[in-house]
Amino acid sequence: EFLAMLGHELRNPLAPITSALHVMAARGGGGERERAVIERQLRQLTRLVDDLLDVSRIARGRVRLEPTLTRAAVLMSRAVETTQPLIDQRGHRLVVRLPPQPVLWWGDAGRLVQVMVNLLTNAARYTPPGGRIEFHGRREGEQLLIEVIDNGEGIAAERLASVFDMFYQGQQGADRSRGGLGLGLALVKNLVALHGGAVQAHSDGPGRGSRFQV
Repeated sequence: EFLAMLGHELRNPLAPITSALHVMAARGGGGERERAVIERQLRQLTRLVDDLLDVSRIARGRVRLEPTLTRAAVLMSRAVETTQPLIDQRGHRLVVRLPPQPVLWWGDAGRLVQVMVNLLTNAARYTPPGGRIEFHGRREGEQLLIEVIDNGEGIAAERLASVFDMFYQGQQGADRSRGGLGLGLALVKNLVALHGGAVQAHSDGPGRGSRFQV
């Protein structure tokens, strides 16, 4: 209940800030670089608040799925579009392999995109600059398999079981340069489970990258 209240209270000022930015853009008059910085940080703040609200909904069993029939490749492309700025900022190479044949998926399209975005964001954050991230999608029998593979920091064997825990975070320095609330993978696990699916994390250890499968 506290997370729900906090999320709503933090969200209230975001709408007028967004509106003010749109007005500034319409008026012109310079300041494009500063406005771009504000917009980027506003998107980050909005995503954090949305994660808080989602956690509160999941904890109270109030997540409502709106299933539709959608092509998996379309959803994967949306996830790439959302995360590409972060991937570019980190200097990573992203290799995308869409399903070779059209795969129709029945479920909440927005929630599956959220799952993929969280996995790609996690890979981008925990892979040193200039790394490689692979994003695969394919059909296996009657199921859709999504994989996000990176050559980043990897995960120690004793930590693999904890990465999907609420508020869990990997190793961060005192400056918390990676940011985040430690909610992304927990949301992935819960949203996938709501669809009757499963998610697994694999790694050969620190410094040897990781692979997440949905």
